[in-house]
Amino acid sequence: MKKLLTIAITLCMFIGLCACSSKQEEVNDDPFADALLTSGKIIVGTSPDYPPFESLNAQGEVEGFEVDLLNEVLKIFNEQNGTDCTVELKQMDFSTIISALQASQIDIGMSGFTYSPDRDCIFATPHLVSKQVIVTREDTGINGPDDLMGKKVASGTGTTGAEALAALIGEENVLYPGDYTVMFQSLAAGQLDAVVADEAVGDNYVKEFGLKKCEKSLVDEEMSFIIKTGNDKLADAFNKAIEAFMATPEYEALKDQYGL
Repeated sequence: MKKLLTIAITLCMFIGLCACSSKQEEVNDDPFADALLTSGKIIVGTSPDYPPFESLNAQGEVEGFEVDLLNEVLKIFNEQNGTDCTVELKQMDFSTIISALQASQIDIGMSGFTYSPDRDCIFATPHLVSKQVIVTREDTGINGPDDLMGKKVASGTGTTGAEALAALIGEENVLYPGDYTVMFQSLAAGQLDAVVADEAVGDNYVKEFGLKKCEKSLVDEEMSFIIKTGNDKLADAFNKAIEAFMATPEYEALKDQYGL
């Protein structure tokens, strides 16, 4: 009886060791198991008030240029690394995306991010040249940056547009009345004199509300996805996939699709 019990215990231990070994091999087979919050999933923080980059459709789904770009890049990412990762979009306010990244609540951030030394994160290979522009109404007398002093001018909290605007007219004079949809609605209603935003975003609202875009920009810049500082493994692989997609005709077609 003792002999049988010993054999049974030995067999259970062997099965347990095999299971552990199998589980360990499964984890080790995922090259990004230590680089992603959830194995096999890339969690992306985004603020969907920034058309044509990110916005909500009638079904409440996030859509736009960066969403489509991310999906195309992900296909190449999976091919290059032998993975089967999926994307989960997490909606949040733009001003909280970097802090969410730093707190390991998301893997990647996207919402028209452009480089600023104050932003503690890795900037992926730029995927679009952009600029911050002034959008106003015809009746405000604003034709460029020199006309903004003393006016009611708004921009997005934590954006490079707000940073450039603050340097021009003083931080105390920059207004932050809400997201970009709210800002441009307020501008069209006469409650603001101007809004500073990314050019493609401004162009969308110019068409929607019959507004005017000033010819001279506040700042020229490049747009990137952002990744947590220190996560070089994910950043390196993601950059290779971005660069590979940008070398294809599909990348140019995607820009054309969104008027970029």
